[in-house]
Amino acid sequence: MIYVHIPFCDSKCFYCNFCSAKYDEKIKEKYFKKLVEEIKFNSNKYKNITSIYIGGGTPSSVNEKYIKLIINELKNNFNIDKNAEISIEANPCSITESKLKTYKQIGINRISIGVQSLNNKQLKIIGRRHTKKQAINAIKIAKKYFNNVNCDLLIGIPNQNYLSLKHSVKCLLKQKINHISAYMLICENGTKLTKQIEQKQVKVASEDKCVDYYNKIVKYLKGKKYYRYEISNFALLGYECKHNLGYWNLTDYYGFGLSAHSYIDGFRYNNTTDMQEYLESKFDYQKEEISNEEKIEELIMLSLRTQKGVNINELKNLGYDILKQKGNVLNSLKDFINVSQNYISIKDNKFGVCNQIILDLLP
Repeated sequence: MIYVHIPFCDSKCFYCNFCSAKYDEKIKEKYFKKLVEEIKFNSNKYKNITSIYIGGGTPSSVNEKYIKLIINELKNNFNIDKNAEISIEANPCSITESKLKTYKQIGINRISIGVQSLNNKQLKIIGRRHTKKQAINAIKIAKKYFNNVNCDLLIGIPNQNYLSLKHSVKCLLKQKINHISAYMLICENGTKLTKQIEQKQVKVASEDKCVDYYNKIVKYLKGKKYYRYEISNFALLGYECKHNLGYWNLTDYYGFGLSAHSYIDGFRYNNTTDMQEYLESKFDYQKEEISNEEKIEELIMLSLRTQKGVNINELKNLGYDILKQKGNVLNSLKDFINVSQNYISIKDNKFGVCNQIILDLLP
């Protein structure tokens, strides 16, 4: 797997704490030149790459020539599987037919659109630049070129209630997209939205209300044949995101670009979050060996987010016999989890409290 980070945005959303900002064209030119250097530096024709994910930031905010450049470099330096899933993130404001044509020509076959809401007041409150009309139009254009389309939604936006959330979902379903990602809004320190909440300029729903909204949306989507294969991800059968599944299954991956991480052969490599440092970098990554204990923790934390759950034998192979060592805890959680011969999974209506369940099951 390969992840490529594009840290450029046309503006910063009020809730965002990702490594992204608005930069001038000179910085973009330098950045993509450095990105090409990094890809060549890590060239590996031996590992089979089954997915590529171009994220950000907003990859669709840059000229399509840069995306073409990066995809070509990846193909020249890595063994990309002929059936590889190649995804790109996009925002409604920066999707154009010209860009979508180029994306398709260079082999991109999945697009993820940052819709977040289809309520104009809510979009304005969180600093999104698009309107409901623009978002729907962007989806329609995307569907002309791509069969595999995802849309992101946020749960817990100020001024949101269940009916407005359901309205957004219903509008997306009318467009016949095959994947929806619904994330709980996280009010990160230092963001404009968090400051507005602290100053009582806006108010967000309580955690209990957000969990209630979430559970209702899960039930609604299930009735429409969109099954939840991970806590925040819903798909028609066959349209699960291969790249995300790879993360949750602890598959090795390369990460290129500002702030990107790699996980290769039991080691994690971290890129700098400082743009100037990255542009001057000789790719002497910060390297960290993942201990056996950390592997166990990551396997539990990531796998329990999925519908399938955590593999009991995989944990045992790492030296953690969870049935023996957590027998009493598992018994106390019988109303929250399913325990089969091979897997422990969280019950459908209990994903809203998954964080506590995961903590209880860690060594």
